[in-house]
Amino acid sequence: MKSKKLTDDDVLAECRYQSAQASGSEFASDELTEDRKEALSYYFGKPRGDEVEGRSSIISKDVADTIDAMLTQIMPTFATPELVQFQAHSEEDEQQARVESAFCNHQLMSENGGYILIETLLKDALLSKNAIVKVQVDVDVKTEKEQYKELFPEEIAQVLQPNKPNQEVDVTVFDEATGNVSIKRTTTTRKLDVTAVAPENFSITSEWKDQYLDDCTYCVERQWRTKSELIEMGYDKKTVHELPSSTADTKIDSIERNQINDEQNFFNTQLSMQIVEMEEHYIRIDQDGDGIAELHKVVTVENILLSNEETPCVPYANGVVFLLGHRFYGQSIYDKLKDVQDMKTHFLRQWADNALIANHKKYVTVDNQVNMEDLTNGRPNGIVRVKSLDSIMELGTSDIGPSCQMALDYFDKVRTDRSGSALDLQSNQMAMPSNVGDQGVNTLIANLEQVTALATRNFSETLIHSLYGLIHKFMRLHFTDQISAKMGSGWEQTNPSMWAERNSLTIVIPPTRSEKLVQQVALEKAIMASQQDLISGKEGITTNEGQIYQMKLDFMRLSGISHPEQYCIDPESPEAMQVRQQKEQMEAEQQQKMEEMQMDMQRQLIEVQIQEIKRNWKNDTEQLDFDYEELAKKLEMEKYKVDVAADIDEAKIVGDAATKLSLASVKGTGTGE
Repeated sequence: MKSKKLTDDDVLAECRYQSAQASGSEFASDELTEDRKEALSYYFGKPRGDEVEGRSSIISKDVADTIDAMLTQIMPTFATPELVQFQAHSEEDEQQARVESAFCNHQLMSENGGYILIETLLKDALLSKNAIVKVQVDVDVKTEKEQYKELFPEEIAQVLQPNKPNQEVDVTVFDEATGNVSIKRTTTTRKLDVTAVAPENFSITSEWKDQYLDDCTYCVERQWRTKSELIEMGYDKKTVHELPSSTADTKIDSIERNQINDEQNFFNTQLSMQIVEMEEHYIRIDQDGDGIAELHKVVTVENILLSNEETPCVPYANGVVFLLGHRFYGQSIYDKLKDVQDMKTHFLRQWADNALIANHKKYVTVDNQVNMEDLTNGRPNGIVRVKSLDSIMELGTSDIGPSCQMALDYFDKVRTDRSGSALDLQSNQMAMPSNVGDQGVNTLIANLEQVTALATRNFSETLIHSLYGLIHKFMRLHFTDQISAKMGSGWEQTNPSMWAERNSLTIVIPPTRSEKLVQQVALEKAIMASQQDLISGKEGITTNEGQIYQMKLDFMRLSGISHPEQYCIDPESPEAMQVRQQKEQMEAEQQQKMEEMQMDMQRQLIEVQIQEIKRNWKNDTEQLDFDYEELAKKLEMEKYKVDVAADIDEAKIVGDAATKLSLASVKGTGTGE
């Protein structure tokens, strides 16, 4: 069967029907509204309705204490300026992905007070099951009229130029003869607005089970606007003035959030400042009859339709801390600790009543034997006049304090098992073994923080993930001009309309406090070891300056220092490269000077050696001459000795021969005689 086109009245009727049936609405027959009301009552510690006059009315505030303790543990996670990183489509896209991530982080954390916003949303999720955040673009159009007289043509051309971005100049009066000009400047500014929606003001069709709202079929937000604001938003003035005014917020869970009387009432009677309760519906409906349901944004006030238009996406993101599979709503701390708070309240009241009875004992008296005025005046250490000692007797009272303390300790343990150790860690009530060292304590505490870590991850993967997707989409669709922002120590520029669509992102969840301590110790040791490797000449083998730089940044981030890059110089930055080149040049010059000095020293050494050689040669020559002369003298002496010996020997021979001849002659002469 062919679908028929729907009129605006048909769309209005469908929205009104869906609003009445949506879970959490003022008219829905579900327990969500009452549940949220009770959660707020438990958080504020309001009277429970079972108090008895004259008895203790003390209330244990485990829900409030646990939520506030978990906030102190979780919120430092979201104090980082680099909470989310969009994933690049390719290696060439990595730098652009980092720029887009930085601008989205800047829009949330700097331009929209991200820290307080996230704390509000986190508290909503812990207390009211879910947290709802809305992203929209506020368009502000300002018109200025200017008049000029007796301008020259060059001056006319100058005043007709826009003097601000996104400005149009319209000429209303132009007299070329006199040079008189009247113009109207229309400046359009766009601001990305991220707001937390009170859970009680957001309703969704009970058919929707997913935590993500991208394809949600119906949801609605209650809003309160002044008639002046509605006119500024572009609605017809006459229609707005005829809208019914609201005098009070009548939703019970919204009223329960108030802490002062009459906070839900609206008292302004001036027409432009009268409050109008309106509903902003997002509904998928086939109005054009093509058989395909389109997403429409419909704004209504009771049975009056203010606007109906197609819209590209649902502008809401949902977050939970304790996930329930296959359901839109999560669990709150109230859901986990309601019975714990009830039981602790019961035992605290019993204990207080017991102490009151112990301090104001009951007595058994004998009629007319005790002065009742003395007995009942309550005067400390007062005198009680009696006629006999046995005329008054004290009724005994049992001390139930130890039993109550044991019960309270048990329910504290139940609270810790269900919601984690955040409150115990905050009050320093963790029992630690005496033989556990510092590292063991950090490890033990890290294990105890697992429930809080799970809540942080669930909240990040639901609300933060969807929120950044919406921020990226709205910037891409609505910001068509170049924008700039200071990122760290420098300024960046980008044109969001040129961004590519991105669906994948990584949420950088910092570690818990104990995990930070463990990681700080490990990083400190790694930095020292890497620096020692550099000194040992292992650069490029086991580490490098870039890795040490990143470890230093991580160490400072773990220490809670934001923008640590302003305290360290990136070794890959142009400044560092320039300093490195200058240093290398200086080292080269010093090396050259050292080489020249070494060459000079070598020359001097060679000169010394040459002189030494010459000196040694001279000495050796003189020694040789001396030795030669000595040898010559010795040879001369030896020759002389030889000659003398020869002469002596010759003389001996001659002498012997002469002697022999003489003897012979003597013998011959004797014979002849």
